[in-house]
Amino acid sequence: MKLRLFLVVTLLVAFLSGSLYAAPLTIGIVLSTGGLNDGSFNDAAYEGVVQLRKDGAIVEVVDPGSISGIEPALRYFCKRKLDMVCAVGLFANEAVRHVSNEFPESKIVLIDSVVSAPNVLSVLFDEEQGSFFAGAFAALVSRKGCVGFLGGMESPMIASFEKGFKSGAVFVNPDIKFVSRYLGKTPDAFDMIDKAEKEGYEINKEGADIIYHAAGKSGLGLIAAARRADFFVIGVDSDQSKAAPGKVAASVVKRIDIALVKAVEVLKKGSFNGGVWTLGLQDHGIELAYSRFNRDLITHEISLKLDEIEDFLINK
Repeated sequence: MKLRLFLVVTLLVAFLSGSLYAAPLTIGIVLSTGGLNDGSFNDAAYEGVVQLRKDGAIVEVVDPGSISGIEPALRYFCKRKLDMVCAVGLFANEAVRHVSNEFPESKIVLIDSVVSAPNVLSVLFDEEQGSFFAGAFAALVSRKGCVGFLGGMESPMIASFEKGFKSGAVFVNPDIKFVSRYLGKTPDAFDMIDKAEKEGYEINKEGADIIYHAAGKSGLGLIAAARRADFFVIGVDSDQSKAAPGKVAASVVKRIDIALVKAVEVLKKGSFNGGVWTLGLQDHGIELAYSRFNRDLITHEISLKLDEIEDFLINK
């Protein structure tokens, strides 16, 4: 009887030990160009890293420095057979395409771009929806009836930001005026802080008193211009209000942290599959974060109108 009881207790302890002390998930994340402290896309991704670590995962991060550094970093993680490998940004597309084919057993997450492969989960954000909301906000708070847009690299993706922004502004004010500029035609356009600052002054001189950017790290230059000139900025990817309190009125935030947490959830359930997710306002994957330093801009009437527009976007 004592032997039987001893065996039962031993098995129970072993079972509980296995469940309580299961090996943590190992995750490798390769950031986009521009690196940490861009106040934008990479910083938004790093918030996801922090959350995953809080949840008990072992997360390694590589800042590739350039587009050419993305593929070797992904291959490094895949060779080590990490539980999940993640690449961030449009410029990781080709690298993910190559590495996913080379390592078909690796589970890869690609943020903000699409690769069609059985082992790649591509996560997109409805930036046109978020930009529409930003355009509506801009038109509501503009004092001069003129709003601006500053894009990084000329590309279909950044054009969708501009299109959504214009559509949202016109939805609120059909007579609104626009000033739009782009910084370049290569990926370097997302890391041109000085040029973005100059363009910010020029857009403001043409009448825009609130300027939305989709320019990555270059957006820091636009924010620097706003500190010295009479206009507000709508930031992108992460909440940029801290970069210039009182000058960044709102930010279109891509909740990369939520995307990563959702991907890990399906991984834990054993249901990780290739495919495409598109996260929007309704999924809390994208949001317009208002600055606490500019509460006086949002009157009660504007707040009610923004709530109506958000409901419209979610339920249309």
